[in-house]
Amino acid sequence: MESNHAIPSTAGIKDKAHDFWTSELVDPVDLNFLCPIRYVHDYLPSPPTWLMPQPVSLSNILQRDEDDMAASPFSRLERVSSVYLHTTAARLPLHTGLKVFRQNKYWRANEDSTKELLQLFAQDRKCSDMLLSDNRSLSDLAEKQLENEVIDTYSRFSIYMFPEADEERIRLLVQSVILTFVFDDTPLERRISDIRARLLACDDEEGNGGADVLETLIRFWCHAEPPREGFSSVRDYLDYRWEDIANTFISSCAKFSICSSVDQTKPEFRRLLRHIGDHISIVNDLASFDKEKRHFDAGKANSMINLVHVIATLERAETQAAKSMAYAWQLCTENAILEELTALKRRNGLSREEWSFVDACLMAASGNLLASVVMSRYGGEKTRVA
Repeated sequence: MESNHAIPSTAGIKDKAHDFWTSELVDPVDLNFLCPIRYVHDYLPSPPTWLMPQPVSLSNILQRDEDDMAASPFSRLERVSSVYLHTTAARLPLHTGLKVFRQNKYWRANEDSTKELLQLFAQDRKCSDMLLSDNRSLSDLAEKQLENEVIDTYSRFSIYMFPEADEERIRLLVQSVILTFVFDDTPLERRISDIRARLLACDDEEGNGGADVLETLIRFWCHAEPPREGFSSVRDYLDYRWEDIANTFISSCAKFSICSSVDQTKPEFRRLLRHIGDHISIVNDLASFDKEKRHFDAGKANSMINLVHVIATLERAETQAAKSMAYAWQLCTENAILEELTALKRRNGLSREEWSFVDACLMAASGNLLASVVMSRYGGEKTRVA
C-alpha cells in the first residue's frame, strides 16, 4: 500500500477536480475522514528529465531481509488516527521518492483550534502593535487568515506531518505550530499558559514529548538572525535554515504525536534527523520560491531566505537552473536518508519505539511536501481546483 514515485501528468487536472477527494485518494471506508483538497500547486512543473527519485520506504527497509512483521514498528502502531493517501492515483504532483503519505482523521479539530487561536490574535488589542516583517500587525494577519478557509493555509501542515496524533494532541500541535510564527513577548499569555499545561498533561498520560515541544519552541524563538554577509555555500545556508525552519521543534512534535518517550538526542538519530531536516527545508524553499520572489521584487520583503535564491546567487545561475540544482540537492538528501535508514537497520540498535519515532519523523518530511502542494499558501488562487 505505497505510492508510486513516478510523477504523473497534471494536464486537465481542473476538469477532474472531484477526483481529489473521492476514492481515488483514499479507500472507500475512509471517505468520511478525508480533508477536501481545493488547491494543487505544482511548484516544479518541468522537473529535469535527468533526475529520477529513488523510492524511500521504511517498511521496505525493515522487511528487506525478513518477512517477520513483528520486527516492524507498524505491528505495534495501529494507525487509529490516520488514513492512507493514494497520492499517485489522485494524480498529485509530488516530486519525491518518499512513498508513504497519511492524513490525520481529526482535521476538523485541527481546523477549529486554528480558528480559535487566530480569533484571539485578531481580537487582542495588543496584537495591533505587534508588527511582522512585512509591516502588517499580527491582528491584521489573523483577520486576513480568517477570511479564508484556514485549513488551506499553514494549518494543513499538521494533519499531514503528524498523522498519528490523537484529537487532543493534534489540537495542541497545530496551535504550537502557529506560535512558531509569533515570537517572544506575545500578549496571549493565558493561552500560551494553557497550551503549556495541556502539553505537560499529555506527558502525564503517556510519553514525554510535550516537554520537548515546549523546550524546542522556546529555543526556536531565540534562534539567530541570518548573517548579514550572506551564505558562503549551500551547506552553510542549510545549516542556518535547519534552525530557521524549526527542525528540532518539528521532530519534537513528531515524538509528541505518537506519545513517545524516546531520547531524540541519541547519537544514533543525529545523521538521520539532520537529513530529514534538510529535506523539509529544501522542499519548503522550492515550493515557496516563486511567491517569495514576487514579494521580494515588489519590495514587500527585505530579504530572501531561500535555497533557490542562494544557489542562483552563488552559481550566477538562472532561476530554472537554480531550481533544478535545488531539486537535485533534495534527491541527494533523500538518497542520504535511504542510506542512513539502511545503516540503522544493519546495526540493529534501535528498539521498536525508536523505529516508531523514525517513522513519525519520515511522515513529517512527506507531510511537509504534501502540504506544500495542496495549500493555497504558496500557489494562490490560480492553483484552485475546487
